[in-house]
Amino acid sequence: MSTTLHLIRHGQAAFGSDDYDRLSELGREQSRLLGAALAPLAGEGDRVVCGGMRRHRETAEECLAAMAAAHRELAAPTQASPSPASGTGVGVRAPTYDERWNEFDHVQILARHRPEYADHARLRADLKAHSDPHRAFQSLFAAAMQRWAGGECDGDYDEPWPRFRARCLAAVQAAADAADGARNVWIFTSGGPIAAIAQALLDAPEDQALRLSWTLVNASHTQVHAARGGLRLSTFNGHAHLYPREGLITYR
Repeated sequence: MSTTLHLIRHGQAAFGSDDYDRLSELGREQSRLLGAALAPLAGEGDRVVCGGMRRHRETAEECLAAMAAAHRELAAPTQASPSPASGTGVGVRAPTYDERWNEFDHVQILARHRPEYADHARLRADLKAHSDPHRAFQSLFAAAMQRWAGGECDGDYDEPWPRFRARCLAAVQAAADAADGARNVWIFTSGGPIAAIAQALLDAPEDQALRLSWTLVNASHTQVHAARGGLRLSTFNGHAHLYPREGLITYR
């Protein structure tokens, strides 16, 4: 039986705050909407893998709780109430944590491009001075990412792009190998690992990974099928669950 690896990008993080590594209230709502939408896919014995960042964990908590609630509603007419021991009520096993699903070090990447921005307060102040802080940050971040992934400055980084890419590919293969017959593996991670994996599975040029990462929506859903023939990208960046209300689609 094949296993589906569900790669879930975290909900909107707290952009512009002192602690980016947490969900905004909108990010929590996005995560709950995703869980409710995915409930029909959930089954007994599903596994959960979570990156080591706070925003990964909070996304998993919100998403799985909403998935369980929606699944109970779907099952109520024909099934008995789930055992409390099942945790989420859909037979999902307790999460395992794997830091290989963590995002790249965006703080270091920015600081290597613009050393003055090693001071986060300086970065915040400069962004606030712009009429459109999000656009200003996007321009700055794109340039910093190009430097990181360009291959000419690898020695400047603790984890240059080739090492990051290899880490992500090892993580997805490990998740597939550990599935142990589970129909689904729910993986809570960030945009960088998802983009790197999609680029590799599509056999696209490596510079396309950055372009893919720019398109990834918060709380989006990407599917990878794992079978005897290996890993295959099935869907990328699904976010129809965010359509009902304007303002739910975000990228940071």
